[in-house]
Amino acid sequence: MFELRNSSLMEKTLDALWLRQKVISNNIANVDTPEFKSSKVIFEELLDEAMLETSDIKKTNVPDAKVVRTKDISIREDGNNVDIDKENLELYRVQIQYEYMVRKISDQFSNIKTVLKEGR
Repeated sequence: MFELRNSSLMEKTLDALWLRQKVISNNIANVDTPEFKSSKVIFEELLDEAMLETSDIKKTNVPDAKVVRTKDISIREDGNNVDIDKENLELYRVQIQYEYMVRKISDQFSNIKTVLKEGR
């Protein structure tokens, strides 16, 4: 009956942010693992490519996020390329984005609830 505006995009964005949190946490957990190469999640780039096909987000097939290994050169002797400061900052940024998206979805549900109550 009611469909959230851009619900597919919001769902995939939340999925991408959740995956990004997991990948960053894994990178942080392996900060002292020799030869460990960090990973990152790409989503925005894939979404940009999908949007090139059509400017109407409702007609766009929203892609899934993908995990890729970073190709950063390690300056550490053990071959590990995790930058703990960068990872912690990115984790904080992703948490804020996730909270924002959850609030945005919640607001849309509240709007639908208000419309249904006012319709009585």
